[in-house]
Amino acid sequence: MKLYIELYFSSEGTPPQIIIKKMKDMGFEPVVGQYDFAKEYNSPEEYAGIVKRLSKELEGTKLRYRLVTRAD
Repeated sequence: MKLYIELYFSSEGTPPQIIIKKMKDMGFEPVVGQYDFAKEYNSPEEYAGIVKRLSKELEGTKLRYRLVTRAD
């Protein structure tokens, strides 16, 4: 399975270059197209851990995001 994320930045939030580094540090790969980053996972438990860490790492950044999962 693959988790895709679409990011929505705020001009009053954390600069994009810092968010990009955070995403890469969490193991997300930049993608071209409809989504901004993607990460593969193998189980519901792994998905839950990814989402929990994502929420914690992005807390306070004023960044909004949308998650989409697909069986690519």
